[in-house]
Amino acid sequence: MTQIAPDQHESVDATSDKLAQFRRSIGRLEDTYSSLPVATRATCPICQSVIDAEFDRKGEQIVLTYHCPDCGENTEVHADTIWSAPSPTRTLTGSPIQPILRRLPRTVETLCPECCAVILGRYFVKAGAVFIEKTCPEHGYFRDCISSDALLYSKASWWTFEDAPGQRHPAHKAGRCPAECGLCGQHTSASCLAQIDLTNRCNMRCPVCFANSGANGYIYEPRFEQVVEQLRTLRELDPTPAPAVQFTGGEPTIHPDFLPIISAARDMGFSHIQLATNGLTFADIEFVRAAADAGVHTLYLQFDGVGEEPHRYTRNFPGIWEKKLACIENCRKIGLKVCLVPTILKGVNDEQVGEIFRFAVANIDVVSGISYQPVSFSGRADPNEVAQKRYTLGDLAHDIADAAGAEPLRDMYPLSIVAPLGQFLQAITGNPKIRPSCHPDCAFGTYLMISPDGNAFPFPQVVDVEGMFSDMNRLARRIEKKGRMSWLDKMAVFRMFKRHFRAESAPQGLDVKKFVRSLHGLVDKNLGRGKGEKHTYKTLLCAGMHFQDRYNYDVQRVKRCVILYSTLEGLFPFCAYNCGPEYRAFVEKKHSKSDKNI
Repeated sequence: MTQIAPDQHESVDATSDKLAQFRRSIGRLEDTYSSLPVATRATCPICQSVIDAEFDRKGEQIVLTYHCPDCGENTEVHADTIWSAPSPTRTLTGSPIQPILRRLPRTVETLCPECCAVILGRYFVKAGAVFIEKTCPEHGYFRDCISSDALLYSKASWWTFEDAPGQRHPAHKAGRCPAECGLCGQHTSASCLAQIDLTNRCNMRCPVCFANSGANGYIYEPRFEQVVEQLRTLRELDPTPAPAVQFTGGEPTIHPDFLPIISAARDMGFSHIQLATNGLTFADIEFVRAAADAGVHTLYLQFDGVGEEPHRYTRNFPGIWEKKLACIENCRKIGLKVCLVPTILKGVNDEQVGEIFRFAVANIDVVSGISYQPVSFSGRADPNEVAQKRYTLGDLAHDIADAAGAEPLRDMYPLSIVAPLGQFLQAITGNPKIRPSCHPDCAFGTYLMISPDGNAFPFPQVVDVEGMFSDMNRLARRIEKKGRMSWLDKMAVFRMFKRHFRAESAPQGLDVKKFVRSLHGLVDKNLGRGKGEKHTYKTLLCAGMHFQDRYNYDVQRVKRCVILYSTLEGLFPFCAYNCGPEYRAFVEKKHSKSDKNI
């Protein structure tokens, strides 16, 4: 069966019917692995050949039996949540929250790269790397690299804390993920950085754009009133209203009501307003000033390398480098922050990871972070191209470490390790805070303190992050249980930071008091920006976000997604909207108008 996709010439009703058909298609193979035993194809752990295998239950364990014609029959225990007893932990609507599996090999619900049906797969270690392999009954066997460093991958899997409980009023109380997406009761995480597409129009035509901007033969561009309603949906999320929003596209700044939309978001109480932009419009300082006055805080700036050459393959826009420099200089003058966003492909621009890092350090007064994005292969891709250009978070960790003088095992952690900070601040203030309760596979990297002389000091060199966040998590739960923060709790907080701060390894001028203020400044603009910035130490987020595609898809990851899209058809996790099922195509087509001049 081939994938079902909308056609640019079909009617709204036809698109709706096709979407319903597509949802049924995603879940059509679930009965093939709903009960054991289940036949599959797998890599023999002895000779590494791909051979017939079978999952079954042995006592309380799930085992994979390899039927290798050369090595004979072998069995291997797999960590599992597919056939194991349901978890007692539940979302607010009663759906079981399956625990994150921390051991390999393990089973996984994934997608067929050809037809997008949910199928059975497994994660396993081979030659020091982590791979996924899966077999579609209709399209055969597939394999992809998840991480080039199995040891780093294993470390990351242990640094998550309690799952968030999801939403009180999802669109669907229960459903099959991701077939009945938009948002269902199985979703656990609140939104850390919500997304709204303002348009699919763009002033560029980038070969690697997952939004496929401007290439569909129609325009998707919600009206001002519709965008305000999408914003309202985010602010009405219960129990945690979305505190931050990013406008994207296409190029969001070319929406005819761009500035009024930014002002509306500011007036609705979003504490952080960010733009995913190519930076062309921000080369005009008057536009930057107007955007800042309207309420923009940060640019999420497309930035694939230093100089013109690295952008030739990924962007194919002559003169783009000078525009990037002008954009950054204008943000410096006006007071906006910039997060550099490189799309990284192995063999194309991965040698730029270090160059981008050094550029960020040299411009630390305006650059607050780097969000490296290993390329996601949207739609059906050539397996040979995927294998050739796949760049994993394991690759990135080593490249960042080489550039920053860091140690991957000591200094690199998943984003989920900082979840206790938001939980702690929420407990003591009573106000919702960003809590990145995402899957540890989603984002990986480190924060660095940048000294006045331009040297980088990774946070784990300066502080015992494992001890600090573990203690912070316990304190937050204690304060939440009591409903107030006592003076004993305040003393415990001070002792916690003092105990875990490593003064002997800290850069010059950084003491425990300034470190705490700098940490607070990461989530409070009154402390981290403007006049307050003078009393904090410069910090640089340096991490990767590896958005999924059909080759490396893990359904458990999308259930914990913290980047939620607000659309005219409801809420979607990022990796269901842009990747994997790619609901974006259906939403945009249903609410689009044709444009023969695109």
